[in-house]
Amino acid sequence: MTSPKVEFMMGGHHAMSGAAAWLAITTPVTVGSMNLGFGVLHMERWETLAGAIVCAGAALLPDADHHKATIARSLPPISNMVTRMIGKVAGGHRNGTHSILGILFFIFIAWLADSWSTEVDQLGVVYPGAALFAILLISFAVKSVKFMPPLLCWVIALAAGAFVGMNAPDERAWFPLAVTVGVIVHIVGDMLTIGGCNLLWPIKIGAPRWFRKLPVIGDCWKANGRVALPILAETGSKAEWILASLLTSYVAVAIILT
Repeated sequence: MTSPKVEFMMGGHHAMSGAAAWLAITTPVTVGSMNLGFGVLHMERWETLAGAIVCAGAALLPDADHHKATIARSLPPISNMVTRMIGKVAGGHRNGTHSILGILFFIFIAWLADSWSTEVDQLGVVYPGAALFAILLISFAVKSVKFMPPLLCWVIALAAGAFVGMNAPDERAWFPLAVTVGVIVHIVGDMLTIGGCNLLWPIKIGAPRWFRKLPVIGDCWKANGRVALPILAETGSKAEWILASLLTSYVAVAIILT
């Protein structure tokens, strides 16, 4: 008897989608007559880039429910054990951490971390909670770049995390927002594949058999309660790679024009 296939969008693709979403929100990117960004938050260049890598790491958070995901390999063996425990609590892969309840949980953790501030001589107000959480998230993002040596991953994560903790942008809500955007982008990405997600977990409302037999839309609502708009087909498909390539190009352009 074969074990069921676990649906994973590639970690690097999730991370890139998080970075692209953040840059679209914070950067008024204009190419010719086309406006490719919204510029909702006003941030300095390095603050924007720090936010992008935090959001990229947050875009891997929902996969903390599986011990073989990119996030589980960020700090072995601790990360492997933690993801196994989270997976049990969350009801397995693409359940609790891929739901509205999971989104609210991650937002709460980000808000809690960001609310911890302290006054330090010569540095002013620093945010140690945001710094520690950012180090973790940034290590996830950098780890998704598979050719990056582990030591360099942590050097980048520690440096960027320290920057996050000691540099408070005028828009202080940026940190919880970056985590929220990253988590939501991850779930949207998974819902674009065949596996889909159950946003209502732990409630499971399965599709009736007659619906699942309908052409085209029958695969959008599943017997296990998951919903999908599978325009990317299976994970790792050509469509996913094309989308990831487009997002990578957008991130490169946005960073250059920031």
